[in-house]
Amino acid sequence: MEDVIIKIGLLRSWVAARGFGFVEVPTTTLPLQRFFLHISDILEGSNPPPVGSMVRFEVGPARKAGQLPAAKKAWIIAPKDVSAGAL
Repeated sequence: MEDVIIKIGLLRSWVAARGFGFVEVPTTTLPLQRFFLHISDILEGSNPPPVGSMVRFEVGPARKAGQLPAAKKAWIIAPKDVSAGAL
């Protein structure tokens, strides 16, 4: 049985027309870890999610070799004051 890795990051971009975005997770060293989030992997929260939202997710494998790891089973935690103009 594989260990499940849970991370919490910030949604930095969202491409509504294509249904995906990128989540950044802080690390103890730079650069930030980046993960690919597809709309089909959002279980709970705003859909589509507002940029700047916190995202809790399980780390999954990249869809293809050379791509970012996936954010799976994601929960969007959107603060009330997040808006496109605030970022």
